Amino acid sequence: MNNSHYKRLLDNANDLIWAIDMEGMIIYINGKISEWGYDMDELIGQPILNILDIRHMGKKMSEPAGMGTMRTFEMQVEDRLGKLRRIVVSSSPLQDDGGSIIGMMGIIHDMTEKNDLEEKLRHEERLASLGRLATGVAHEIRNPLSSVKMNLAILAGRLKPKGENLEHFNIAQEGVANLERIVTEFLDYAKPMPMTLKRQNLHDAIKAAVEMARPHCAENGVSISTEWAINMPLAFFDKGKLQQAVLNILINAIQASKKGGAVEIKTVLSNANHAKIIVSDSGDGISGANLKFVFDPFFTTKQQGTGLGLSIVRSIMKSHNGDISISTKIGEGTQVSMEFPVR
Repeated sequence: MNNSHYKRLLDNANDLIWAIDMEGMIIYINGKISEWGYDMDELIGQPILNILDIRHMGKKMSEPAGMGTMRTFEMQVEDRLGKLRRIVVSSSPLQDDGGSIIGMMGIIHDMTEKNDLEEKLRHEERLASLGRLATGVAHEIRNPLSSVKMNLAILAGRLKPKGENLEHFNIAQEGVANLERIVTEFLDYAKPMPMTLKRQNLHDAIKAAVEMARPHCAENGVSISTEWAINMPLAFFDKGKLQQAVLNILINAIQASKKGGAVEIKTVLSNANHAKIIVSDSGDGISGANLKFVFDPFFTTKQQGTGLGLSIVRSIMKSHNGDISISTKIGEGTQVSMEFPVR
């Protein structure tokens, strides 16, 4: 292989390869740098620290020393596009033909995706353990709860309470009904979700969910508008489960919107094979601190919420080989997108 072949290998390598002179100025960097928002040519003659906007230093795998020493260490940097990257930097002396050190050369290996995947797996393991615990608790609660419900009904029939006594009975029965709903949500979250997939009209299913949400609109003083994609094909989905997901998102949007505000639901055929259901509200948005937890079970900012709604919606979308995403702006509102293949 001649020098041009070797240069092409370096230019097209999957890791970032660089070389600097004795003053720390870049004399070579490969094409991988374009993914960081830089151009190869513009960096030649610039300090290597221009591309290492360090946000956090990680562990050293070998102690940094002088220009003639090999070293390896981890760090977190921010690229020109604003993306945080977890990287491993390895460097060694760059020598001329006579063996004299004329600079340094090295490799930057991007560990971001690997670290994100590992964290996602750890997170899913924690959620699975939490789901198993919730299932056990729910089953333990359900039987005595059914007994309480049955005996309240018997007592109400025998005593026929009136006035203040009737109010107390109603409060107790409402409390039992609320606990039943919570237990049902626990079990819905934790148990495998059987799907009945049929090829059917997506818009008809969503319109039914919109009608179910209208009483909540009236109660909260919020309007709702719809926009339907043209030429939406028939899709394979579980009608009941999809309506449950859409209704949950709609109710969240209605409750988040101010009185007199508006909620919009629309469909988009994102490509020939995927449908997207987008729900937008006119609320205050979700803070960055809360946004990263919204899909975690039992996380909620509502006084009477279980924190399982979005977890169940995501499970429904995953069961349809789809996904859900959220974008938000403080003071402007939140947009939830549910996307899944229709063919």
